[in-house]
Amino acid sequence: MKALKIKVFLSGLVSALVFLPIKALAFCPLCVVATGAFTALFRWLGVDDTIIGLWFGGFILSASIMLNNFLIRKGKKIRFQPFLIFSVFYGLVALFLYLSGTLTPYNKVFGVDKILLGMTLGGLLLLLSPHLDKFLRKQNRGKIFISHQKVLIAIGLLLVTSLILYFLI
Repeated sequence: MKALKIKVFLSGLVSALVFLPIKALAFCPLCVVATGAFTALFRWLGVDDTIIGLWFGGFILSASIMLNNFLIRKGKKIRFQPFLIFSVFYGLVALFLYLSGTLTPYNKVFGVDKILLGMTLGGLLLLLSPHLDKFLRKQNRGKIFISHQKVLIAIGLLLVTSLILYFLI
């Protein structure tokens, strides 16, 4: 039963990453630093692992997209490169968490480890943020509403979801 849940979880993650357009997204270094800083701050404050995983997932996705953009600028491009980079980052983090004993059978919600659930949700939210930014720009005739709108949307989505998860879990 446990193996089936993991397979369903991973197949959903893979499906989401394959069908969502990653290569057109532009993430800035500020997003990576902000998500990484919030992850460290939340862990230090003793926040629930689902919320930490949420920020960690955002950090993994933004770092992998930045690496992909760097490799493209250097002329290195292979088929499914964004997906492969994210998969390697996500897999290495999950492996490290497993080997460090952070992933335990007692730290689950909805049958999935809290950190892995949060990481997946955080990655998906960060995939959504550029689309939300484009939608808002379209509503405002191609102009941004506020300075640094794209960064604020990404961080805002993570903050709002963190609050929702805080009250749910």
